[in-house]
Amino acid sequence: MTTRPLARSLVPLPEESLPGLLLRLAYRLDRSPARIAALCGLSRHQHRLPAEYLITLSAESTEALEAAASLREGEADALTLSAMAATYPPLATLRLGGSRNMASARRTWAFSLSSRYCPNCLAGDGSNIQNAYGGPWRLRWHIPVSFACTAHSRLLEDGCPQCGGHPNRSSNTERQGLITQRTITGLHPAQCRHHLAPRPVSTSVRTPPCAARLDETACVAEQPDSDLVMMLALQQRIDRHLMPTKLSPATSDNYSHSEQHFFSDLITAAQLVRLSWPDSARFAPSSAVADLIARHVATWTALRENRSPGRRVRDAWAAPEGPAECGALLLAADSLLGDRRLDGPTLRERIQPLVSAAFKRNEANTGAAFRRMDVSPDLSRALAQRFLGFNRAGGHHHARQHVPSRHSHFGIEHIPALVPETWIGVHFADLTSLWAPGDVWKPRHLRRVVSLKLVEMAGGGTWPQCAVILGIPWVTAQRSLTVLKRSLLPGGLWPLLDTAVDTVAQEMDAAPTHVDFAARRRTLSTWQMPVEDLSALTVGLVRLANAESSLTGAAVTALVWARVTHGDHLHSPSVEALRAAQRSTKALVSAIGQLQTPSNRKGTRLRFLQRINEYADGLSHALDEGRVS
Repeated sequence: MTTRPLARSLVPLPEESLPGLLLRLAYRLDRSPARIAALCGLSRHQHRLPAEYLITLSAESTEALEAAASLREGEADALTLSAMAATYPPLATLRLGGSRNMASARRTWAFSLSSRYCPNCLAGDGSNIQNAYGGPWRLRWHIPVSFACTAHSRLLEDGCPQCGGHPNRSSNTERQGLITQRTITGLHPAQCRHHLAPRPVSTSVRTPPCAARLDETACVAEQPDSDLVMMLALQQRIDRHLMPTKLSPATSDNYSHSEQHFFSDLITAAQLVRLSWPDSARFAPSSAVADLIARHVATWTALRENRSPGRRVRDAWAAPEGPAECGALLLAADSLLGDRRLDGPTLRERIQPLVSAAFKRNEANTGAAFRRMDVSPDLSRALAQRFLGFNRAGGHHHARQHVPSRHSHFGIEHIPALVPETWIGVHFADLTSLWAPGDVWKPRHLRRVVSLKLVEMAGGGTWPQCAVILGIPWVTAQRSLTVLKRSLLPGGLWPLLDTAVDTVAQEMDAAPTHVDFAARRRTLSTWQMPVEDLSALTVGLVRLANAESSLTGAAVTALVWARVTHGDHLHSPSVEALRAAQRSTKALVSAIGQLQTPSNRKGTRLRFLQRINEYADGLSHALDEGRVS
């Protein structure tokens, strides 16, 4: 059915919302908002105005609205929050098509159907059209991070000064939709649409609407106090990120790359401030701001404590309803974050005490909730709970755990399963000097743990995840960590290990080139020692028993693999293949040991081992130069 144009329409005001335009049209045409919506092709069953229209309109609804209201192409979409989804991540995460979206919107800080408002803006700008039908109900007022009007240097309002009702907050008798009391006719767009009292059950007579003018509290801007100045400055930054199209091209490009996590970080920090209160009180810039946050936290805590046993408070993570409390919480969050581009390491020092307090005082899934948040790498590193230099998994595995713990100029592909022995002698002498001179196993465990920590630095993750990357069996990695914990923790020596590993990482950062050990491992995963090469290695070694046997070939393959990849020969493909086939590895491990054991490195076996090492070094160069595939 073709939609007929309205007898008289209105041009949408800058940043006007869809419910705002419908209210102005209804007032101009002396019809109810429900009737105007029906004429514009927006109504559904029982003339209901679905709340999801605030987020986006279908192509069919867009076409009908544009035809009925004589809108230009794109003006209908501009009345919804869809354009902000590109700059405000919580909006982009909403899934449309169900009431569950509306329930989750508050918990995720996506939007609120109940709009905050600026009385000065509703009063209009003095033009004839706004004097007659009021100023715009702005889209951004539905976004929880909008708490102030920078044009009029004041905080927004969230309730009617007469009845206390919230704009577009449904009554107990009406399902929440796009407009509250949508069937009432004759109200100015700036009048409160709430009934003064609930309708008595015993009568069909409806009480009159409140009808108080929300624009009558407009005031002349005064010199704001210091707290309001800080809130207005933060709101200006928020508005610039919400409306990046108003920025210059150069600034907009800088925003999209360097500050794409602005809102995610700010909201996450706000949640942390609230969950860790009063430990986070020191980040409130004034006592008045701290009092506002404390008042909000007290109300929020009361809701949690008065809940039914076994039930969660569904809005426990929602933004504060009051603009002043919301602005105060975001101001403390911004103070907590600081300039993340300049003080990355100190960010973790500020946040970790709050993380510990928040996780201790709240539900067991609090940590998992923070891990699911798509925050910046810097904040993710600061939030991560760590033990012995690794992220704590807590039974959950999320992509955010893979955020590196430092900015590195090397990658996980540049790390071997066992760091070179020379590194241990140069950087870890303070630790190895405490061990018995003949102890060959602790240094080997140390080499393995250092590799695990370097992977975590470059790629993030828990220690089991780092072990998988290096091809180290879980049990082996756990054993190495256990050995070092028993050796270092009682004497408080673990910080020496952390410091030494950081020194190694700094040297790797400064290195002009890096070996791609991951590529070496991939190439040699199915490699076998060629028979002719093995024969060449044994020429002249007449006293070498079983020089050309398959067992010797498998042992040499394992030794070459271990030297080229800097891996453990016990986890070489040759040995792992026997384990996978459930065959004994004893003979092969013994054959490798006869060549590797220091007491056997003499005579023919020493010369054979030297030839193997020279062969492996040549193969390493060939692999790095791409001459072996």
